[in-house]
Amino acid sequence: MASEFALEIVTPEEIFYQDDVEMVITRTTQGDRAVLKNHIPFVAGLVDGELRIKKDGKFVSGQISGGFMTVSKEKTTILTESAKWNDETKGL
Repeated sequence: MASEFALEIVTPEEIFYQDDVEMVITRTTQGDRAVLKNHIPFVAGLVDGELRIKKDGKFVSGQISGGFMTVSKEKTTILTESAKWNDETKGL
């Protein structure tokens, strides 16, 4: 079983997503960044673009509008102005 960590995606209106995941991929101001469990802690600015989440061996994707990401060894939090699942995804 893959190692999981807590992921929380928060917009001003809601907690868009909250669950344990295997990986999250976002586009930061410095380029694409993939996060796995026990990743080195960091804070990054995010740009508008795709968000990919891997859970149970499968990827789903959505769109976010900028924001910030904080990463610790056990939890990743994404704060964004808005978030939505891509039509084919419909969330997890």
